[in-house]
Amino acid sequence: MQLTEPAQLTGKVVHWRDDKGFGFVVPDSVVPDNDTQQLFFHIRDFTDSKIRPAEGCRLQFSLGKDKQGRPIACQLKVVDAPAKATVLTDPKLIDLDYTQDVALYFRCAFLVLVVIALLFGTLPYVLPILYIEASLFTYWLYRADKAAAIARQRQRLPEQSLQLFSLIGGWPGALLAQKKLSHKKRKFLFQREFLLVIIGNGILLLWLLSQHGQLFLGRLALWS
Repeated sequence: MQLTEPAQLTGKVVHWRDDKGFGFVVPDSVVPDNDTQQLFFHIRDFTDSKIRPAEGCRLQFSLGKDKQGRPIACQLKVVDAPAKATVLTDPKLIDLDYTQDVALYFRCAFLVLVVIALLFGTLPYVLPILYIEASLFTYWLYRADKAAAIARQRQRLPEQSLQLFSLIGGWPGALLAQKKLSHKKRKFLFQREFLLVIIGNGILLLWLLSQHGQLFLGRLALWS
């Protein structure tokens, strides 16, 4: 029995989010079970990993289905790009080695600040500053990892590293990044760990601000 390849369709890109790596294409012919007459597509489904589409481009694609059984465009290929549209064939690569080096320096500096605050008995007063710094840096890490995902780089930031920065106080920045960048929010296992990280950080914060926590911090302080 000879297997037949899925029928190839064509259509025009009417919306593209380069920062998020997805868009919508309007097929030239009617697609069954498609009420909106637009098909979702993702950058990961292009046959050429260096191609990045733009609004106005014409695509050749096959029909597929998402997890909810809705029709989507897959096995994508750019077949025509009007002059007003730009097709990026060389996406900017993200230097994640540099990002991880900066993350290491930040962890060291963060630890030093915490130790100094403990020794001087000022940790409760500098906690808001530490949370803001950790959140800003965590958001930056999410953005770098999202950019690497859009560029389809093999190297990515370890998920444990993202969770670690959330644990030390950067979870508000991580929560904002997940919402604004649409990154990691659909991964069930990651979200489960992220919830535990928030709970763990919250318990630690409440304990530090409690009477028992204050007594413990007072014993650690050498100069207060």
